Amino acid sequence: MTNPASLIADLDAALADAGETVTIRRYTAPTGTPRPKIDVAAVPAAVRPVKPDELVGDVQQSDRVVVVSPIMIEALLPLKIGDKVLIAGAEANVQFAGHIRVQDVVVRLKLMVRG
Repeated sequence: MTNPASLIADLDAALADAGETVTIRRYTAPTGTPRPKIDVAAVPAAVRPVKPDELVGDVQQSDRVVVVSPIMIEALLPLKIGDKVLIAGAEANVQFAGHIRVQDVVVRLKLMVRG
């Protein structure tokens, strides 16, 4: 039987092997110079463009899907709309944050980002 810990370990290994590094960001105030934020840097992630069959509702062709493990970003869970993902130094807005659970444990996050 597959358990949450083994699913997370498998994802972590796959992302370390074939993923890219992103930063997950949450602003903690609406304004400020500099604007206060929490960054979790060097997060392994799988980043890809949306597929044609995912172009429904408000999803745009320029949106991207980002998959990350919950392990490195526990301090920011649950991720939510308005959080940011820095991909190759450019900030993208989280449009949707899917928290995938197995046995009531978050084992992966699938984010739809724009920008």
